[in-house]
Amino acid sequence: MPLVEITVPEGTLSEAAAEVLQQQVADSVLTAMGLPRTDFFAAATWVYVREAAKGLATTAAAGTAPGVLVVVTPLKGFLTPARNEALSVEVTRHVRDATGPDTVVWLVVNEIPEGNWAVNGGLTRRAKIDEFIAEAAEAAGVAEAAGVAAVQAD
Repeated sequence: MPLVEITVPEGTLSEAAAEVLQQQVADSVLTAMGLPRTDFFAAATWVYVREAAKGLATTAAAGTAPGVLVVVTPLKGFLTPARNEALSVEVTRHVRDATGPDTVVWLVVNEIPEGNWAVNGGLTRRAKIDEFIAEAAEAAGVAEAAGVAAVQAD
């Protein structure tokens, strides 16, 4: 949690560009959801880039190239309409940086209700995620306090 799926037309991205895009989108999703950038949350944020083979992605307008589809699947309750809008702006910027300024970018957010998301056979609960967030904040506060104490000691 969260899960992101990016579908691009075949041949749109190099492997290196896909890797950069994956990291940028992951960072944007973590920020939009208000999650800390800890090892735990970084490892729990999965971003897949998939290519749609030529001829398997199209629009209703003949001859119009399909754009890029980004589907973000977070646990419900982390994204507000304002956070969704900010995420849309960021993701669009990242995709266009990778593919070109005229790329049409579709962003779909599919929130999953609590109790409908499991990892390795265990349900993901908001309360547990909030515990991880509190632990990260406490660890950051301890590290920050230690840094201030070290500066004051000098």
